[in-house]
Order: sequence, then C-alpha cells, then structure tokens
Amino acid sequence: MSKRETPYRPIPCADYSRYECAIVQQRSLRLAWHDEQDLLQLHHVRPLDLFTREHAEFLVLADEQDHQHQVRLDFICYCSIDGEQD
Repeated sequence: MSKRETPYRPIPCADYSRYECAIVQQRSLRLAWHDEQDLLQLHHVRPLDLFTREHAEFLVLADEQDHQHQVRLDFICYCSIDGEQD
C-alpha cells in the first residue's frame, strides 16, 4: 500500500486549531512531514489554507523557495510556530 492509499487518521482538534491560527495570524511554521514517497521533509513554511478532500484533511503551504505543497495533516510529525517555545 502506497502512502497515498493509507487510510486517513484524524488529528487532534487542538492541532487543527493551531494550523488555523497560524494561517489567520500569518505566522510561519517549522514543519516536518512524510511525503508521498515516505521521505521526511523538514521546512520553514508559510501556511496558506486548509481543506478536505476524499475524507482527508490537508494543509496548503509555501516552502522557503515559495513552492506550494499540499500536505495531508496525518503525515505531519512535527510542527512549531515561529515565536512559540516548544
């Protein structure tokens, strides 16, 4: 089964709310996630939007080179908001 075919595991509401707040407040994130090839990605990103597709939730973000990505929320393994302590 490929990473894309893995059933979605809902994330805690508090995590979803943090992403929403970061978008509204235009705060950047330090984010680590597993991409569709299961490679770990670690980037300083600008969160742009959240959406749902096929019963899974995604974060739209722009990386350091301003490339946009759509990251499935349950593939995120680390997130810190700039200016907050871990």
